[in-house]
Amino acid sequence: MANGMYIAMQGARVQEHRLDTLSHDLANAQTPGFKRQAAIYRQVHNDVTKMGSPDQAMGVHHPVRFLPEDRLPVHLEERYTQFEQGALRFSGNDLDMALDGEGFFTVQGPEGPLYTRNGAFTMSREGLLVTHTGLPVLGQDGRPIAMPDTQGRLRVSRAGELFIDDQPAGRLNLVTFQNLQALTRAGDSNWQAEGQDPQPSTAAVHQAHIESANVDPIRTMVELIKTNRIFELNTRAIQAYKAMDDQASRDVGRVT
Repeated sequence: MANGMYIAMQGARVQEHRLDTLSHDLANAQTPGFKRQAAIYRQVHNDVTKMGSPDQAMGVHHPVRFLPEDRLPVHLEERYTQFEQGALRFSGNDLDMALDGEGFFTVQGPEGPLYTRNGAFTMSREGLLVTHTGLPVLGQDGRPIAMPDTQGRLRVSRAGELFIDDQPAGRLNLVTFQNLQALTRAGDSNWQAEGQDPQPSTAAVHQAHIESANVDPIRTMVELIKTNRIFELNTRAIQAYKAMDDQASRDVGRVT
């Protein structure tokens, strides 16, 4: 009974982690430039058995020592991001920009540069190109992009060059990184890059387009329902095993 309860408990915990991941993805299915997550799980194997007797392993830091194979625990090793590009959809807004290819826009965060695929930009009162949360978009010179104080239509080339009619207004700082999985989420579809130097990106800019999240809402909802049902089955199994243990304890107490 204990083995069955232990296996059901591990199964419930794995499904709980998966529910968190799927719920986060579904909540951001309409967020431009959002990238979905996936998880890696690993069985914890008991390598210290090769050391010999249990006394030799007493000083080894290990979650469980000398458990049978069918009771090896499974734990969440890491979550990783799936950076596949989302679909580009036409918005008709000249300030909207989407990247086709590997790369990020550079914006000025509170504590340094941040990187994003969300190109739903607006214009601030000061004439700066900013994100939907008000963070300035940076140009190749490392400074916020300021629109010239002239009337005209904004035009953006595929290389990220900005023009007001024929007057240059700056160039977007498009970058990429050697190890995308080392980037950390900073909220609002922004990313931080610690210990990595940005490299120039060859991604093409599509003006008046927005990159959709690479989340399939229908598929994610189906997976969410399926995962929730499996979680419920595991919790019912735990309750059933507990009831059997209680019954066994009562029956043993009656044996004379």
